[in-house]
Amino acid sequence: MPLVKINLLEGRSTSEKYAIAAAVQAALVTNLGVPDADRYQIFNEFPADNFRHTDSYLGLNYTEQLLIIEITFLVGRTDEIKKALLADINRNLVAAGVVSSDDVFVTITEIGLANISFGGGLAQRAPADA
Repeated sequence: MPLVKINLLEGRSTSEKYAIAAAVQAALVTNLGVPDADRYQIFNEFPADNFRHTDSYLGLNYTEQLLIIEITFLVGRTDEIKKALLADINRNLVAAGVVSSDDVFVTITEIGLANISFGGGLAQRAPADA
């Protein structure tokens, strides 16, 4: 169920966006155990005047290639799993040649089992008695 929003400066090619999507999905499959078919990704492209960030923070240096990735998934994963996911996302994106290691900013939001519907007005992941 992970929902991934990838925020970036406009101008990336279709092949770059495909590589970004594949790199993130591979990390989700590996670390969260979701099937590859469980893919929900949204690319939000912004003109420069609407995509603002600091040049550096916490010893990191950001460029125009910065990706701000928001991931929402169901509660229940350990901090170790989330840290491994963050590391794999970064490693995969760098290996794909679409960013430097510093240009991967990720946030994770966890939601309850009754807080998602895949359609039909049902909370498919919530226990039946809840």
